[in-house]
Amino acid sequence: MLKQMQFDGEVVVVTGAGTGIGRATAVALAELGATVVLVARTKANLDEVKSAIENSGGKAEAFAADVSNEADVGKLRDFVSQKWGRAKAVINNAGNNFISPITDLATEKWRELIAVDLDSVYFMCRDFIPLLLKSPKPAILNVASTFAHIGNAHMPVYCAAKGGVVSLTRQLAVDYGPKGLRVNSICPGPTLSPRVKGYFDSGRADPAGTLQKVMLGRFGECDEIGNVAAFLVSDAASFVHGASILVDGGQTIN
Repeated sequence: MLKQMQFDGEVVVVTGAGTGIGRATAVALAELGATVVLVARTKANLDEVKSAIENSGGKAEAFAADVSNEADVGKLRDFVSQKWGRAKAVINNAGNNFISPITDLATEKWRELIAVDLDSVYFMCRDFIPLLLKSPKPAILNVASTFAHIGNAHMPVYCAAKGGVVSLTRQLAVDYGPKGLRVNSICPGPTLSPRVKGYFDSGRADPAGTLQKVMLGRFGECDEIGNVAAFLVSDAASFVHGASILVDGGQTIN
């Protein structure tokens, strides 16, 4: 199994790789021997992650892009195609959230979040599937959320977008499984990413109330999500397909 988890220099593209779960996922992949293409909007964050990976003996390339922008995704695809000709896996992790009841939610805010949380997955899958199909045993992993499966107060657009990610994942699994491309989603529960910490620090969310719903009685750490993500795009997960994997400390069983 340990051999099947090694990437042997194969290219894995990770969006939202500058911080949080994306960064932790990229670090885990690099430790397993992947050449990680780090993608995010903020170049300074990418450069810091790239340096950390290289200082630990790993391989990484940084590409600043807004994956909610169709043209940027096209440039990213061209970069990967011209440099390597194919990709082993794509992890669509980029996303955002804000808290607002639907009656206070402006149309532009709805569209803004749908763009980064759902449209980006569409753009990335559409543009990278041809490159993935050039690799043996390729994989796509789309990062959704437990809120694709359960409701949460005052997050209508986030819940809708993440539900769409899970449904799109299942549909792509139907189309591309026969061609050898595995497509799965991962649904993190409450995780102490910088964004979530910001909600707690600002008082916009209640950590005590959130913890009451988690059977392990604690928040997840970003590397706990990243480790599962790296496994799911490795050959060790070769029969996991069309699945929505909950990594939530038991939140959704409560």
